[in-house]
Amino acid sequence: MAKSLSDYVKVFDGTLAPARCAELIDRFEAASALHEATPAERAFRFTELNVSRHWPEVESETFATMMACIRHYWEMLEVGPSWPRNVDAERIRLKRYLPGGEDKFPTHVDVMTAAESRRFLTAILYLNDPGGGETLFPTLDLTVTPAPGRMVVFPPLWLFPHAGLPPRDRPKYILHRYLWYPAGEEGAAAG
Repeated sequence: MAKSLSDYVKVFDGTLAPARCAELIDRFEAASALHEATPAERAFRFTELNVSRHWPEVESETFATMMACIRHYWEMLEVGPSWPRNVDAERIRLKRYLPGGEDKFPTHVDVMTAAESRRFLTAILYLNDPGGGETLFPTLDLTVTPAPGRMVVFPPLWLFPHAGLPPRDRPKYILHRYLWYPAGEEGAAAG
């Protein structure tokens, strides 16, 4: 049973084989026509690819990987009937942060608008070890270091501000997804 807020931040290693992580990075780099840069006026900066739209087979593979960890998260924390019976999910995005300090995601929370309020869980799957690029939870005194196949799962709410620090040595690659509350459904269970 969870006793502190940091107990709701869980790290899972070995979720995706390092060779598969490297394949996804190579595929991303070869698909520059599908890359989307973040708008210049934003406080954060990275380049992303909408995996859900462009790579449906990778979407299926990573969704299954993420859901296995999320199911384990639910069990570890003994969430029980407080979890939605059915869940929806935002698209999976593969993000690249370049070294040098410009690509980063300063301290933020993932739910700041009515549209984002459907989000109830964040999953970040690291594809490499870039040297730096940690996910920092400053109010929890907690840092997650990227490693191929490592996943961090946590609530996206105001109690969990976090930052994506810039990588130092090499680009940082992640797969990122939010779970959503389903529209118009009630009830609970992990499924």
